[in-house]
Amino acid sequence: MTASKLVVQKSASKRFNKIPLNIHKKILKVLDIIKNNPLVGIKLHGELAYYRKYRVGDYRVVYRFDKKNKLVRVVKIEHRKGVYR
Repeated sequence: MTASKLVVQKSASKRFNKIPLNIHKKILKVLDIIKNNPLVGIKLHGELAYYRKYRVGDYRVVYRFDKKNKLVRVVKIEHRKGVYR
């Protein structure tokens, strides 16, 4: 199942621009992977149960997939230390 649209929230976009260039390129590839297969990420638990994560080195891409609208919404792109806060 592929998503018809991938949206990166403003806060995630700001953080994305501050990430080191080598990780930046990897995350761009990961966003394409997530758009083509939104269920590839690992489901989160607890308060974040509706979200999924995809690991990129020490960074995490946290996103939500809306099956009805085939929309992937990236909510966070951060270092693993602070991503779930």
